[in-house]
Amino acid sequence: MSKKKTLRPEIERFKHILIKAYQRGELSANMTTKDMVQELAHQLKQVLKGNHK
Repeated sequence: MSKKKTLRPEIERFKHILIKAYQRGELSANMTTKDMVQELAHQLKQVLKGNHK
């Protein structure tokens, strides 16, 4: 299997995480940039470790 095909699911998960974080930021007046970056970092660590939902 090529590397491009192997990475495709991770790319799709990454896009989903970014879209979800953006939408949450749009809806929450209390979410700071720092909060959003920390949440994204946590979710991305989970994806990279393979512990995604």
